[in-house]
Amino acid sequence: MSSNRIAYTVVDSQEHDLPGHPENPRRFQHFHRLTESPFSEQLLRVEPHEAPVSVVTSIHPPSYLTELEQAASRGPGFIDHGDTYVTPASYQAALEAAGGALNVVNAVIDGQARSGFALVRPPGHHTSATRPSGFCLLNNIAIAARYAQSRGYPRVMIVDFDVHHGNGTQALFEKDPSILYLSTHQYGIYPGTGSIQETGLGEGSGSVVNIPLPARAGDQAFEAITEQVIEPIANRFGPDILLISAGFDAHWNDPLASLQLSTTGYNQLGIALLRMAESLCEGKIVYFLEGGYDPDDLWDNILAILYSLKRESLPEDRLGPAPFPEISVDDLIETLKSIHGLHSK
Repeated sequence: MSSNRIAYTVVDSQEHDLPGHPENPRRFQHFHRLTESPFSEQLLRVEPHEAPVSVVTSIHPPSYLTELEQAASRGPGFIDHGDTYVTPASYQAALEAAGGALNVVNAVIDGQARSGFALVRPPGHHTSATRPSGFCLLNNIAIAARYAQSRGYPRVMIVDFDVHHGNGTQALFEKDPSILYLSTHQYGIYPGTGSIQETGLGEGSGSVVNIPLPARAGDQAFEAITEQVIEPIANRFGPDILLISAGFDAHWNDPLASLQLSTTGYNQLGIALLRMAESLCEGKIVYFLEGGYDPDDLWDNILAILYSLKRESLPEDRLGPAPFPEISVDDLIETLKSIHGLHSK
């Protein structure tokens, strides 16, 4: 039955690769196993195509696309301050990643599937309208958000649980009250944005919710924040569709940061997000891959989310819980409630 299916696409961008760089095609080395998963019959594979330029330019101006294409043609090399690279294949790879994401959104909007996961690279949430950064070239989720609006879903909620703040996505939508951007991220690491006081600008005041977490926040912290902050804000906003920037570098085994989500924690977070989507927007929820750089851990955590989209708990957690005690986020939650008007009257 289509209402229970999970649409997905895989864009591994094999030729978008720089030796020694953590964002590389080997991240995807286990993804062929999707067809061997216990729920493979419920998966709907969507073939990717390059995103139409007319859709991409709803976010990125034509001049930026021209500059990106020209930079890629001169590759391989870096195009920002040293961590975002291109090769001659990168421009087409970015268009295909964005296009694969759009096709998954289409499958959900058209009723072929209830939910979706765009397993694409290069990632996108650090890219603003005119500036690539943080391994990102085109902002896949932002392009999809504008596209969903054009398809008749005017109120879009984006939840970004990558360990790094999605500075590009925030910059694109912080003046737009029709798109709610909510980010959980580790405080004080790259890109240095995402202050709790950043809540949107102008007409978009209140449309940005930043939840900067202390190191060693983990499963219990995410559960409390989801229940006491994310769910009430989602209920108040009333989205027509829920889009998720799914970075898996908040896992406790990730070498680039110090949050402590477990694979089981990702599953529990996913179940909570699905329940929100079922309550508010007929279950329409689409994930977009962002970070997560250990291929084994990445595969485990993606499976955890896929299980959550079936409303099922994870049968096995290979790595288990975080090895360090969690830090309390009670004070942070109280501050968030005050800033965003969530205290009971």
